[in-house]
Order: sequence, then structure tokens, then C-alpha cells
Amino acid sequence: MKPVKYVNHAIRAALLLAVLFVASGCTVTEALTFTNTPSHASAFDFTVEDFFIAVLQDFSEFVPPEGDQSLMDKAIADFERALDYSPTTDNVRMTKLNDNAYQGTFTFRNLQQLFSDLGAGSNQSLLKMEKNRMSFFLSMDNYDQLVPVIPFLADENFEAFGPVYNQGLSEADYLEMISFMLGEEGPPAIEQSFITMRVETPTPITGYTNGRKISNTLYEFSFPLIDFLLLENPITFSVSWK
Repeated sequence: MKPVKYVNHAIRAALLLAVLFVASGCTVTEALTFTNTPSHASAFDFTVEDFFIAVLQDFSEFVPPEGDQSLMDKAIADFERALDYSPTTDNVRMTKLNDNAYQGTFTFRNLQQLFSDLGAGSNQSLLKMEKNRMSFFLSMDNYDQLVPVIPFLADENFEAFGPVYNQGLSEADYLEMISFMLGEEGPPAIEQSFITMRVETPTPITGYTNGRKISNTLYEFSFPLIDFLLLENPITFSVSWK
């Protein structure tokens, strides 16, 4: 039995992830494959623009060196360990494709339990798994449950960019702030950033909210990163199958 605890990220990871989500054009695609067996699969692709690498190098000047790992490599390794500590996961593996891209895979038995194990708590309302149905709901009312799952959200380097500090701010005003703080490349990089969730089901899909059905057994939900950074409206979707 693996210990149920979450690895605290070092300042390196906090700085990396803060810059990642607010200063880079990035594409994050998470694919979940549910089966008719107790074990299911997760795979993600993570790609960033060269602009992010340049910003990361600037930030690295303020962070003391720790071994031979880059800031990005260190953050990915921390994420890998965090997943591996949950009793419901197995076969956790992260692969570096190049300086701009990573892939990750793991198997899991209970996705709802995984969220709880990573810090959301036993009563978390972010992700629910019912019989042949998955639903996700994020708003300012349960944002505090997400913070332990992704600890950098509470880091002071990120908080100024995230939804807690920017409630009520318009998208135009937010992007103007980003331009002032990170340069003129910041706003278009954020505007080009999306997070995509794909869910493959073992039987035909019977219903869904938001997103789109790509095939009888494949559902996709995608949203702009700016929607998360401002969280003016809930980010929510669901999909069910036979």
C-alpha cells in the first residue's frame, strides 16, 4: 500500500508552474480511457511555446540551482511523484519529448478517489464518478478544493495571476495587466492557450453537457486558459455512457 500523502512542491516547481500557466502559450490535452475492467488509463500531452522557455530561463536566474534538473524537469518529476503516492494509481510514467514537450501516462482504479488523495478531501465536489457517468464542476465556490490538488495555485507567485485576486476583472483589463507585467508576448500567448479533456468510454455515449461528441465512444471538452484564470463562470462538463 502506497502512503496517502501529497508531495510538497519546492520553490522551483512553484515558480515554474506559475509562469507556465500565465506566461506561455501552451496546449494541455488530457485523455481518459474508461474500460469494463477495474483498471482505467490516463494520458496527457503538454506542449509550450519557445516564449515560455525564454521566460523560464529568466525566472531560473532567481532560483538557486538544485542538481542538474531544469525547472521544468523538476516540476514534472514532482508531479510524477505526487501521482505515484496515491493508492489508486499505478504505472505512472512521464516522458520528456524535447525541451518544449512532455507526455505522461498512468493507470487508475478510482478517479474520484484520486482527487481526494491529492488533497481535495473526501467531500470534494470537483469531480464525481457515478455508474457510467463522469462530471466535473469548478467555480469560485469550490476553487479552494482544487488548490491542494495543484499546490502552486496557492503560491504567492501565482495567486496574483489567478481567479482569487482577479474576480470581476474583465478579460481586456486582465490581458493589459499581463502585458505590463510580462511583456507584449504575454497576452497573445494566453489567448492561444487551451486545456482539453478527452474521455473514451467502453460503451456508446448516451449524453453529455458542454463539449462535443467526436464519435460514439469519444467525448471532448476544451476551454481557453483565460476562462480558468478569471473563473467568471463555472467550468463544467459531464458525459455518460451505456
